[in-house]
Amino acid sequence: MKQIISTILLIAIAMVTRAQDVVRLLEPAYADSAAVYRQSVYVPDKWEKRRVVLFIERPLGATTVRVNGIDAGGDTTMGVPHKLDVTKMIAAGQRNTVEISVAGHDSRGILGAVELRSQPRRLYIKDVALNPRPFKGYVKLNVNFDGTSPDFSYYMMDVLVQKENCDSANMYVNSWFLGNDHMEMDVAVPDADRFWDEFRPNVYRMGLSIADDYQEVTFGMREAGVVGGRLYINRRPAYLRGVMMDDYFPAWGRMPADVATWEKMFKRLEDLGINYVRFRGFCPVDAAFQAADKVGIYLQPEAKSKDELARITDEFGRHPSLVLVRFNDADYVWNDQKLTYVVLNQKVIYGRDLLTYKLGVEQRLLNDTLGHYLLGGMCDREGDFSGVLHARWGDGKDDLSAKDFNQFCRQIVPLARFIKPSYTLSDTLRVPVVAYNAMYGHLQGVRVTYFLHTDSGQVVAGGLVASGRIPLASQTDIGEIVFPLDSLKHPCTATLTLVVGNTAVRNHWDFEVVDSVKTPPVN
Repeated sequence: MKQIISTILLIAIAMVTRAQDVVRLLEPAYADSAAVYRQSVYVPDKWEKRRVVLFIERPLGATTVRVNGIDAGGDTTMGVPHKLDVTKMIAAGQRNTVEISVAGHDSRGILGAVELRSQPRRLYIKDVALNPRPFKGYVKLNVNFDGTSPDFSYYMMDVLVQKENCDSANMYVNSWFLGNDHMEMDVAVPDADRFWDEFRPNVYRMGLSIADDYQEVTFGMREAGVVGGRLYINRRPAYLRGVMMDDYFPAWGRMPADVATWEKMFKRLEDLGINYVRFRGFCPVDAAFQAADKVGIYLQPEAKSKDELARITDEFGRHPSLVLVRFNDADYVWNDQKLTYVVLNQKVIYGRDLLTYKLGVEQRLLNDTLGHYLLGGMCDREGDFSGVLHARWGDGKDDLSAKDFNQFCRQIVPLARFIKPSYTLSDTLRVPVVAYNAMYGHLQGVRVTYFLHTDSGQVVAGGLVASGRIPLASQTDIGEIVFPLDSLKHPCTATLTLVVGNTAVRNHWDFEVVDSVKTPPVN
């Protein structure tokens, strides 16, 4: 009963507090050639004794801010929100004028929200850091406080944790008395199905309440690291099937700042078997991380400076989808507030069409044991500056069939090592069979079968290649297909199809069978 009452009180506090603490500026108005955004907004009288921060979600350049004609400072860091304390400039109970200059940009130099956010001045949550321990069933919570109160120990902090999008999810409530302006504690997340990865993207929401202040953050129980030089997620090897994405969005004219649009993009990529996006030269907005958390996509933003790198990990590091970051042409794994260098060996594969993508991916999987690949020309500015997907997200008109793409791009892919593209009728077809298994574990009792048919539709051979265990690995030799081609009698285009377990997991290859080359007699 106590837990139920505490939960109801916490939710009630959250609803009241959140309704009071934000004044959202509408689409900023263009003022003059200096690209100054100017908005006049009413600030509630109840903000008289509250701390006020100006939140600029994504400025495209360095910012300079004035509030009611008074200089409020600015920020030069790219790729993150700019947050400025404007408490001293704000006049509660009347309209206030906010001016934002964005260096090098016109009236479209800000993406996303522009808000005035308030917190109680006496005691407020300054920042929150989360370090999940998924295998121990808790998340390490670090909270910093600030305020004018002379004694923080008088106050208590309530913490609520619950899994999102699950009607039967348990709700965990904890309470602690404050010791000073910093607290570190372990918050239990004992659910059996608590892990976050591409297969189980479980997202949790945490609410923190202290005095009159309240904040919410989302997180995932995910662990990432480097073992033997390889990327591991939740103590299993991870294999990246990725796309390169540029800061170029022709369908919308600029980077989307809403979760729904990013979720639509990531679901389309997921349908195609993609589990990873590398952002070339930029970091997306928070909505992209929220969407990737929900879908189960691994993200890798790129920082241009050490300061930007630190700000990116501070701002977005709680998102489980932030698995990797890139800086100075090097790749790093992000976990537990630390960066660890990793070699991904990602040569970008550019494809003119489905077949060239297929050839590039299969050659990569057959010849590189790391099992990672990165596709270009789909979500970037290569070629005709459109990308296969970028102008036509999710409308079914992008000429990429998920069924066809999934033959070579998914968690399980059967592969064939052809030694040449064509054969003669006198040859014996010998094709070693390899399996790529990037699932969450070893596959047991799996049948790998094949069939061979001609361009007339006639099935000329088929059967079992192997049956048994397929380990979690980028390359596993399964067996070999042997077939004398002279039994075909006539030249043709033949197709070899491999099937792993379920008939939906298949791959196929066309090859030519030509007349035998006859050697002329020697005089």
